[in-house]
Amino acid sequence: MVIVTEAFVELAEATMQSRGMPALPMIVLPHDTEVLPMEELRPIVVDAVQQELLPMIEASCAA
Repeated sequence: MVIVTEAFVELAEATMQSRGMPALPMIVLPHDTEVLPMEELRPIVVDAVQQELLPMIEASCAA
């Protein structure tokens, strides 16, 4: 799994392609999260985990 900000999606996709992993799951966070204080960043990360990461984990466990 890859976690990137919006600004690095194309770079991540190109890297995954060049390394033979084009279908690697990717979670994309808003770009300017690195400058957010922890109290603003935490809900963004929690939402990403709940909406994207947990369903991926559940799907892989069910397979």
